Amino acid sequence: MNPLIGELPTDPETNARYSHLKQLNPEWWQRAVALIATPLTDQITGILKTTEDTLEIPWFNRVVSIHPATRTMNYIGDRQPQLRYQDGLVILALLNYLTKHRQLPPDTELINENHLTGGTTFFRGPHLMASVILAQSYSNNGGELIKKSQLWGGQPAPYGEFGVKFEIFPGLNWTIALWESDPEFPARAQYLFDRKLDRIFQLDIIWALGNLVAAKL
Repeated sequence: MNPLIGELPTDPETNARYSHLKQLNPEWWQRAVALIATPLTDQITGILKTTEDTLEIPWFNRVVSIHPATRTMNYIGDRQPQLRYQDGLVILALLNYLTKHRQLPPDTELINENHLTGGTTFFRGPHLMASVILAQSYSNNGGELIKKSQLWGGQPAPYGEFGVKFEIFPGLNWTIALWESDPEFPARAQYLFDRKLDRIFQLDIIWALGNLVAAKL
């Protein structure tokens, strides 16, 4: 335990049960198949692209190719390896939502995890938001956080001492607010996102999204 920031969240990818894309919900993989087979509506045409057996979506300033038949995902034209389990989890959960609703709800207001229904009890202990990891990693170098975030499409944002905003997917944004440490207070980081987020994802998916943001930085 770090006395300045408390406990760190559990990394589920250290658990063999949560380390391979093939372990993701098979029903969600089937929904990806359905998106490929069904003509896309106007709301998502131009965002999602399909071929005979793949689905392409924008993701953190890159394009991800999804192959439901082999249950794999990879970045197109990027040297990054195959996506991590938690990237796949959030992507399939997003596609699951889009198959039902065809578009994301409009933006309302920014909140943190404690303002979500059930958030104060869920996001604690092993489910702490990974923003605490960013506070530890960039406690005296907020400028480096801004610089590294730009590799994933992050843009400076007016939150905290050092703020950055990601467009993870069109209509799905995620903001980090960082305060560096000083002689009186330890570093602090907070995730901010739209109040609508728990209409799209359950709390465990939102937690996974926070984990993958921290992993990229």
